Amino acid sequence: MTVAGSLKGPASSAAVALIIVSLALWPRHASAGKAPGASANETASTFRLQCSSCHGQNGAGDTSLGKTLKAADLRSPEVQKQSDAQLAQVLADGRKNMPPFNNSLTQDQIRALVAYIRKLAGKVHR
Repeated sequence: MTVAGSLKGPASSAAVALIIVSLALWPRHASAGKAPGASANETASTFRLQCSSCHGQNGAGDTSLGKTLKAADLRSPEVQKQSDAQLAQVLADGRKNMPPFNNSLTQDQIRALVAYIRKLAGKVHR
């Protein structure tokens, strides 16, 4: 099911527009010319720009859009039990209502986001 197919009315247009704008604003070559691996600040910024509209700053998936799209709680055991390779594959290829990021994020950015998601689990109820 596509994002547009899961929503009806004005919410559908707004959600699709938000996703398109987010993807368009983050160029794939953002880390070009830098050493491999992203800094903590760069990764936090990438998460904020690419993930937080659905998953929230804390990864809980409790934003308005996240609730509508049934975004996963990234801190949950179901997400955290997946291997790094599985999480990277989900980020690259998308899943259910989540769009793929393989054309907008580098492999280094995806690996950094996986590490960031792992750290979110340690912030539950704090």
